[in-house]
Amino acid sequence: MAGKPGRMAQINSQLAQFTAATAAVTLSAGQKLSRNFRYYRAGMGDSTKVTRNDLLLICHNIRMDMFGMHNLLIDEEMKQSPFLVSLASAVFDGFENLHRKVLFFDAAQIESIIVEIDTQRAFWSDYTEPSFYNIKLIERLEHTLPSSMKLISIQIEQLPDQAEI
Repeated sequence: MAGKPGRMAQINSQLAQFTAATAAVTLSAGQKLSRNFRYYRAGMGDSTKVTRNDLLLICHNIRMDMFGMHNLLIDEEMKQSPFLVSLASAVFDGFENLHRKVLFFDAAQIESIIVEIDTQRAFWSDYTEPSFYNIKLIERLEHTLPSSMKLISIQIEQLPDQAEI
């Protein structure tokens, strides 16, 4: 009988991890579907506008998701959190969304921004790989990625107030 309480705690822990993983996947999928619905619904009108503030808000959300990932990765208990994949998915989707929306502006104005966004898209596209979540990711979240986001934000601030297709 003494072994059963430990076994029950282990099952409950596994169930909690599975539940958290399921919630993270559901949240990520729901966010993608919502974004795609808004994007395609907006495309049905005569014209679509994107503002500089829209782009800066996307950058802000990407930074917040990166900050959340960093906090999970440096916490030993949370390193295996299923929410890491959800946050990484949100960062990747943020860069995809940013790329799609920055294309509304003139090519000459966005040339250098696109290069940096595409570099980030290429990096974050591996978020489904287990090897993605290593010590190098922590270092990138601390050093490389904040400076990259700052560069992107500065370049976006130099764009006109809005662009329309």
